[in-house]
Amino acid sequence: MNAHKTQVDWLRFRAKAEPREILESLKPAFPDHAPFFNLKHQPKGMLGFKSAALICADDFVIGRMDFGGESQNGWVRVDIPGKGCAWLQSDSVQAITELPHSEIRRLDVALTTWHGEIGHDLVVNAHTAGLFTVRRPPNLQQILNTHGGRTCNIGRREKSDKFMRCYEKGYEMRSQMPPGRAATTTHIEGFPIDDIYRCEVEFKAVETHIPWDVVRTRDEHFAGAYPFCASVLPNVSPATLQRRPEKDIQADLAFALENCRIQYGPTLFTALMAHGGDMTAVWDKIIGDRHSQSLIEAGVLLVDHD
Repeated sequence: MNAHKTQVDWLRFRAKAEPREILESLKPAFPDHAPFFNLKHQPKGMLGFKSAALICADDFVIGRMDFGGESQNGWVRVDIPGKGCAWLQSDSVQAITELPHSEIRRLDVALTTWHGEIGHDLVVNAHTAGLFTVRRPPNLQQILNTHGGRTCNIGRREKSDKFMRCYEKGYEMRSQMPPGRAATTTHIEGFPIDDIYRCEVEFKAVETHIPWDVVRTRDEHFAGAYPFCASVLPNVSPATLQRRPEKDIQADLAFALENCRIQYGPTLFTALMAHGGDMTAVWDKIIGDRHSQSLIEAGVLLVDHD
């Protein structure tokens, strides 16, 4: 019996391996479906990848992988959304972790309550009380969905390491029923629709590292995402993701360059125009012949920079 209180609701990872090798690594995590696994190739990839394939068990789509393209440097990206994750045996991902350069890029962790423990008003009041504040208060967006349920989006989703979505799951579940059945349904699995609620934390590896162990310790990392999350999982010890060490190093160089731009940017621009747009001519006049010792000691030559 699974002792986890939360579930994985989206898994995105990447690795430098062949698509067939990745497919084989997924099989231990989907033992009931593995004998039926196959790849259904798609016309093109997404987000700069040249090729793509759906990961299927017979005709049921588990997820997709995108691969190929010179700019992708050998990476293959795998996305397994909620429907696929429902079949994922999260304690059996070892083969995936052993793929070359395997790393999680996105992990959604969801808590579903069935007895009215959490509701829309509780979430809104918690935001007002500062229970989603870690460093600064995140924005709260309230949405009335077309199926009648309400959603709270907390934080900024794009280019952010963490985002939270809380919504009235019962109404969503009812909306997926045939129209005739949905019109008369007041309970799902014996629970009133109003009492079924879901909170999802979306973790992304923007500036933080998401170890594979987080799949196993997802309750603790859900609780550590926000004070509110700890309050709804009171018997779980919160854990937090750590900022990737190279990000601090990259920030040192970016800060130094920004200072140069502020102090000398106008002068350099005028010099560039004076030299007819010849950047090399200006560069040769200003570039030094020795390193910045403080940046060297910070390790800026040891990491990649955008």
